[in-house]
Amino acid sequence: MKNCTWLLNLLSAQIILFSGAILEVRPVAVKGLPLRTDSRWIVGQDGRRVKLACVNWVSHLEVAVAEGLSKKPVDEISMGIKSMGFNCVRLTWPILLVTNDSLAFLTVRRSFQSLGLLESIAGVQTNNPSIIDLPLIEAFQANYFQFFIRLFT
Repeated sequence: MKNCTWLLNLLSAQIILFSGAILEVRPVAVKGLPLRTDSRWIVGQDGRRVKLACVNWVSHLEVAVAEGLSKKPVDEISMGIKSMGFNCVRLTWPILLVTNDSLAFLTVRRSFQSLGLLESIAGVQTNNPSIIDLPLIEAFQANYFQFFIRLFT
């Protein structure tokens, strides 16, 4: 399992986003962090409760790329989520990327091609061209961090 290092890095960088803050991605000075629990509540550094408004963004399906990237740029998707009032995003991730070594070098383009999703290739090239020829794992990482940085900075 050559991809175990990536899995460990991803798991250690799992992010829970609260009120415009990014946790555990890189050092960021943010008011009210770190978050902690107080009994059954999640609270900020000031001791006040933090209420989550969460949304799931699917990326674990066969293509192994976050849904919608063939339709809109990641910046536009993140701003749409933010404008709807969400402060927490769960980006599901494809376990196969770290358990199936044959996927290690499969690019986004080839993933879509293998499923006959040729229109989606054109959409990704138009809306998110930086990921189209990246291996799936690198594309996931790039989108994961780009999305959260854009959404909560």
